[in-house]
Amino acid sequence: MKKDYLNSVALERFGAIIPTRRSVIERASAEFPQYEYNANILARQLHPSVQHVYVKNIEPLTGAKRYTLCPDSEQGTDKLACFQAGQYVSLDLQIGQSRLTRAYSLCSSPASALKGEYQIVVKDMKDGFASKFINEQFQIGTKLDISEPAGFFYHEPLRDSRKVVGIAGGSGIAPFLSMAKAIADGSEDFELVLLYGSRTEKEILFKDELAELERKCDKIQVIHVLSDEQKEGYRYGFINAQLIEEAAGQDSSVFVCGSQGMYDYIRGQTAELGLPVRKVRFDAYGEYRLTKRDEGRVEKEKVFQLTVITNDGLVHEIPARGDESILVAIERAGIKAPSKCRSGECGWCRSRLFCGEVYTPEMTERRRQYDKVAGYIHPCCSFPLSDCTIAINC
Repeated sequence: MKKDYLNSVALERFGAIIPTRRSVIERASAEFPQYEYNANILARQLHPSVQHVYVKNIEPLTGAKRYTLCPDSEQGTDKLACFQAGQYVSLDLQIGQSRLTRAYSLCSSPASALKGEYQIVVKDMKDGFASKFINEQFQIGTKLDISEPAGFFYHEPLRDSRKVVGIAGGSGIAPFLSMAKAIADGSEDFELVLLYGSRTEKEILFKDELAELERKCDKIQVIHVLSDEQKEGYRYGFINAQLIEEAAGQDSSVFVCGSQGMYDYIRGQTAELGLPVRKVRFDAYGEYRLTKRDEGRVEKEKVFQLTVITNDGLVHEIPARGDESILVAIERAGIKAPSKCRSGECGWCRSRLFCGEVYTPEMTERRRQYDKVAGYIHPCCSFPLSDCTIAINC
């Protein structure tokens, strides 16, 4: 009898909610509900097409400045995309009539992105078109658009050794500072022995920060190498094969970040040690500068006609100097062109070459074999050898 009573109560309660359910259904829209998968939401957060940010803080350094960037919610960016220590972001810049991008390594810990902050360091370069503009024009509150974090210069346990020997020159310390911070706060788990080359003690960037990280975490070791002065507590000269071998020990991966000239030098030093290519990794260093090895391969004194077809159907006729990349010619003309690394690595600027000839330096040749056959080029590291016609995605 008790069981029958409970069933009757349940039926009465169910019957009572029927009118409520019907009224809810009647008020509902006749349109089919649209859902978005959580995976798509997460993908958009991790890989946004653009991030709107503003400059929150500017810290003067010796010959450089460190910028703290925060999300600009007024422009639609509420959170910054996560990144791995060693990656970079590409800044979208308008300088006069030129529309260009520049990549800068993130020097903050990946954990800071969760708090809504990125940090980059911009060094004063003698002929730095973008760096001069940034360090002279950026102020607190300056708004700009940046890319998602990109690049492959990060520690991958399946690929890299448990111990990393980092070789940095000048502002090339930026990605290693990020790695050191990540190791110290537990975001990353590997040993880092950092060989940091500077001209003088005064020019060392983040000297105190690196010392503090080294003091706090026994997985971090910093060895300063000064090329232009001898001082107690510092190694003197250049980061050579002997010093690399001392730091590397039995099994290490070697990561290198600095100038193009430094890369040429370090390649020779690591080859002398017989280190396998897979153990030595170089960060994308930006715009390729022609050297003696390129003599006779480019037409430095000539100016060619470049026909640029954009995906909006417009055709642009612009000049292109033989000693500058096709990407630079496009940007100088004020045409927005896709680019990130600017050194042939990422393939973001991949474009179709319909006619004409270009020169691609061996050091920057990262195209797939199909692209070589099908006529695709990376404008960021392609130099015109004749009049050319290309199609880009803008």
